[in-house]
Amino acid sequence: MLKFLRKNTKVVVWIVVIAFVGWGGFAARTQFEGANRSPGRVFGKEVSFREYLQAGQIVDTFYAKPKDSKEPISAEAVEAQTWQFLALSHEAKKRKINVSDDEVRQSIAMLLSGKDTLDVSPEQYSMWIRGQFHREPREFENQIRENLRVRKLLDSIRKGFPDKPEEGMKAWLMELIQKANPEIYRSRSV
Repeated sequence: MLKFLRKNTKVVVWIVVIAFVGWGGFAARTQFEGANRSPGRVFGKEVSFREYLQAGQIVDTFYAKPKDSKEPISAEAVEAQTWQFLALSHEAKKRKINVSDDEVRQSIAMLLSGKDTLDVSPEQYSMWIRGQFHREPREFENQIRENLRVRKLLDSIRKGFPDKPEEGMKAWLMELIQKANPEIYRSRSV
């Protein structure tokens, strides 16, 4: 037997490699067969986990903290706001609403205005973002950009209802959510 293995080493190695690759492919396919590859859909399009997590962080940072109450908003309310934000984000992109780098800088400067000085070095800025928001600066700036894009959309919609902007906005938002038809995939517990 050993003599045969020594003589046909290449063949034996290739058989072992092919067996491991086949086994790994089978294991990966069966593992992900029932799993969702997306947290849900908005406007009939799959939402990536990255996009969902980014929207969740934006909602958590800018919208999920109640102004008057000391009680935190429930997880269900945060999730609902996240899906609403995703629908608004998709609508803003569809309308080709852009946000310039200067607008992002101004927004960050407003956030920094609570600090002692606006003259901060890049290292201090990075440390502030990581410490305050637990994100990398580039990721945070992209979230600011997306938040500003949605705000611009909401401002333009509000201007379309000069008589009663809040009532018109609520009606438009309800219509948008119905069009978006958010489909949330729930994971199956084993």
